[in-house]
Amino acid sequence: MTDHALRPARASDLPLLAAIEDSGLAMFEDALGDLTGDALASPAVSGHDRAAEPGFILVAGDPAIGFAHVVDLESHAHLDQISVHPDHARRGVGTALLEGVAERATLKGHGALTLTTYADIAWNAPFYARHGFTEFADDDPRTASQLAISANEERLGLSRHGRRIWMRRVLRPHRTTDEIAGFLPTVDASPRDVGVLRAVVRRPGPGAREVLGVGHLDVTAGLVGDTWVERGSRRTADGSPHPDMQLNLMNHRLIEFLAQEPGREQLAGDQMFVDLDLSHDNLPAWSELHIGGPDGAVIVVTDQPHNGCGKFIARFGKDALAFVNGPEGRPRRLRGLCAKVVRPGPVRPGDEVRVVRPQATPAE
Repeated sequence: MTDHALRPARASDLPLLAAIEDSGLAMFEDALGDLTGDALASPAVSGHDRAAEPGFILVAGDPAIGFAHVVDLESHAHLDQISVHPDHARRGVGTALLEGVAERATLKGHGALTLTTYADIAWNAPFYARHGFTEFADDDPRTASQLAISANEERLGLSRHGRRIWMRRVLRPHRTTDEIAGFLPTVDASPRDVGVLRAVVRRPGPGAREVLGVGHLDVTAGLVGDTWVERGSRRTADGSPHPDMQLNLMNHRLIEFLAQEPGREQLAGDQMFVDLDLSHDNLPAWSELHIGGPDGAVIVVTDQPHNGCGKFIARFGKDALAFVNGPEGRPRRLRGLCAKVVRPGPVRPGDEVRVVRPQATPAE
């Protein structure tokens, strides 16, 4: 094999990875000075510990002369580490590893690859910028995992050596603002009174999705087996799960358009996707949705807003987040709506979804 030949890491490669990473310390000391006692000089994470995380490791060469470790976060792929032994530097190995992980992350269905790095060290941000990575804007929302990574870097004191930044490489083209605006007539043509349930998705754990042939709605648990009951809310006084946010529904026409591939629709994180006009005008708060006929489950639309966040950017792009949260998107509830179960029962893709709006209160 040549230095550039890439392959998934084998068990026999794992003991070599920490030494490859540690070999790069001299480059940092050349740029930053003596790092004795500094976090940058701490022993590298073992290859076995890296392999235990969700994601993948690619190595270059046999025996390995470089590696890249990608972690699967809840909304995207994250390049946790890329290292090449100095004896093989400046031969394109790092570039080959970077392109290899981007290709594999794309095949795994990720829409973006992120990393954290030093803004002003030549082989850090400038290198990644040459390979399609761009710095996060100051107002880009961060996911919980990204905030945790930044907090850990701050705890370690990495910023004492220079500005630490987040960078992102888009792995598949996202829909543009103009494309989404052009698609609005299709969304606006969604049924208003009787729609169809297109998909039911359970979230059994962080970042996990399970597309169901039949889901069971429960007044207490929401979608049975979903982690809503374990998720706290900043909108409750005690941080407990918000009772009016048991379920999230999104317009299926829009998520189908944004995702571009059926396998990526579930990444939105909503439990139910419906072919139905979800706008405030069509579904005022406390409207009922009767699913599966007169004896089926019933959910009620609540007054809690459902907004796009950092995860939405990673999956569908900044233009999509700005649009669904903007003046065209909010009235239409393009990001979706919150609901709760008021009558339990099974729900299946293909079920009828019938709207029963609240009766207007007579004027006094």
